[in-house]
Amino acid sequence: MSYDEGMASEIALVEVYPFGGAAIQFASAIEEFDPQQGDKDGEGIAMVNGGRRWKRSPEGDYEITMKLYPLSTSWADGEDLSQGFTDLVSNADGSDPRSDTNTHNRDKFRVAILWTDDAAAATAGGTTAAGSFARRISFTEARLTSFKESFADKTLTVDVTFKGPAFDKDAAGTITRESSEDSGAGLPALSSYA
Repeated sequence: MSYDEGMASEIALVEVYPFGGAAIQFASAIEEFDPQQGDKDGEGIAMVNGGRRWKRSPEGDYEITMKLYPLSTSWADGEDLSQGFTDLVSNADGSDPRSDTNTHNRDKFRVAILWTDDAAAATAGGTTAAGSFARRISFTEARLTSFKESFADKTLTVDVTFKGPAFDKDAAGTITRESSEDSGAGLPALSSYA
């Protein structure tokens, strides 16, 4: 990643980890991604005395969109997310020719994104070296809600969307941001997602 100008740019690592499965690195298939946390919105309520009270709304769901260039239907090789959309990742076809057929199954995922100048970092959920810049955001409880293939510009692309709640059923937050300065200790590895 380029950090010479004091900003994270150009290169990132992206990991998709199905609940109870194994993490897969997808950065080599992704052209762009856009993680959006839900708003903590509200509105002013007019009181009859002319005053206002703030009525807050629950934090909205998050959404992560990605544009990929799939090479096959291989989940394990980090080439495509179709098997995460059509069927359980645990049922993913790992042999050639690969095949996946849509089902009613829906996996839960953790999506992690890492920006770092640690040249040895190879996974978004892994450690970063002490003395390196690193910033990571991870989303749990994500569902792969959209998988749309297109050949509109004469190149096969896929637009995918992950969505998830701001909190799990026990009211624990599902979005975590971590960072370390270029003089810090480095980031620890993420725990398994199960």
